[in-house]
Amino acid sequence: MPPRFFSIEFHTRFFPALLWGRLHRREREGTGFPSTIEFNIVLAVCVILVVFGIPAAVSGQSVIGWASGALGSTGIVVLSVKSIASRTEPPSYDQFLAGVFFFFVALGISAGIFAGALYHSFMVSLCLGTAGLASGYASGILAGLWLQYLGRLASTVDGLAGLAALGVFFVDIVLLAGRLLKAG
Repeated sequence: MPPRFFSIEFHTRFFPALLWGRLHRREREGTGFPSTIEFNIVLAVCVILVVFGIPAAVSGQSVIGWASGALGSTGIVVLSVKSIASRTEPPSYDQFLAGVFFFFVALGISAGIFAGALYHSFMVSLCLGTAGLASGYASGILAGLWLQYLGRLASTVDGLAGLAALGVFFVDIVLLAGRLLKAG
């Protein structure tokens, strides 16, 4: 049973241990593909159909483009509904989505730093970056729990959010380095 969310024990002991456990790779037993690999392949095919079908349909009035876009869109909707309907248990910390959490933290910090940069003040950037970190931390915990309702789609969203968090982090580093070089 986790401690209360607003307790110090939650944020100093329980949650860091939870994140470490989610990020630490465990040895897998047996061989084979995970059960969601087929789901991800079908989802990727549907996204490809939409990405190539809709622009062809809009720009060239292509019937094949319309059919491809409609088929891909329908597939995405059906997979999403089926995935959400497959979720039967309530969200738990055992299946916490760490990638989603880190995305919200990175996004909060990035938004705070960007908003502070508009004022051209280091102190404003620092204060708004800290506020962004706090809001990203809190909303990341909630999103990491509640996006579990996506069912099978949750693991895909978690992986993509983790990659997006890395992307936001590297873009922030490049922008901050550029700003420091410009100032210096």
